Amino acid sequence: MANRILEQLVECLGTKVEVAKVCGVRPPSLHGWTRVPAHHVLALEAAVKAKGGDIDRYSMRPDVYGQRPQSTESKSVA
Repeated sequence: MANRILEQLVECLGTKVEVAKVCGVRPPSLHGWTRVPAHHVLALEAAVKAKGGDIDRYSMRPDVYGQRPQSTESKSVA
């Protein structure tokens, strides 16, 4: 697994088997990933959130989802 995001997903979810299970693929399929396929991002994001992790769609695929949106909280300018 060449991509750091994939390594972080494994750390968060526990094992490569768990990452593969969330994506509905066999674990050896992960070996060929250079980045998370776009169609698996939302399922992985939900699984990570359920485990209390902080890997989101914006960090997994910024080329698809763009930059993380700014906070919608109103801030004082004074």
